[in-house]
Amino acid sequence: MRNLKSVYSWELRKARALVKKIYGGKRKLEELPPALQRYFEQSGFAAHPKLHSVEVHWKDTFLKFSKNTNWKPINCEQYNFLPDPIRIVYMKAKLLGIIGIEAMDSFRHGSGNMCIKALNIINIGNYTGIEIDRSELVTILAETMIIPDYALYSYIHWEEIDLYTVRGTIDYHGLKASGIFYFNSNFEMVKFETNDRSLKTKKGIFVSTKWTATAADYHKKGGLKFPTSFTASWNLKDANFLYFKGKISSLKLNQ
Repeated sequence: MRNLKSVYSWELRKARALVKKIYGGKRKLEELPPALQRYFEQSGFAAHPKLHSVEVHWKDTFLKFSKNTNWKPINCEQYNFLPDPIRIVYMKAKLLGIIGIEAMDSFRHGSGNMCIKALNIINIGNYTGIEIDRSELVTILAETMIIPDYALYSYIHWEEIDLYTVRGTIDYHGLKASGIFYFNSNFEMVKFETNDRSLKTKKGIFVSTKWTATAADYHKKGGLKFPTSFTASWNLKDANFLYFKGKISSLKLNQ
């Protein structure tokens, strides 16, 4: 039985080979709402018209497994592919300081998956289904905050709400998810909200739950402007559950 790091590496090789053969339909910049145009123009991504993949380099990344637990440091590796919306993330942490936990979070060819293992071999969870598919798809939409090139792809439809707010809807062969992006006065994306992500309850079922991601501390590096701080929260009825926080150190293109 292969560990998840081996599966992650194998899936990356397949995705790299696939996206180089695909032409994803892209729209012209002027077709986007003005806020998105400004965001894209200042991002530096226009200098990379043949972009097909982005490696997100994370540091100081932490995860909470439940509301009442402490933050756990995690190692996080992430690749996003654009012509076909593929996202593959590998995470590794230790419970009680000794028990190795690894997870792979992915959306590939219309299917989402979250697989979690302990000690490389013990299956803790392997989640699939329409709720996971939609959750993983909307995460790709949310990461337009990190990878502005997504805004140009025809599988995402944009609707202006006002000058600083736009709604995005991502459609992959009939599987749809949407959310709202908020911009600050500098036309930097600072928040994303959606109801198309599902949270696993204590009963083991997945329920659509409001989810919010934030982006902050924009910096320019390697000709690209991107947020260096990122958080994710579940907006529960009784309180917000901030469960992920991390820093982005760099973005590597077409690796």
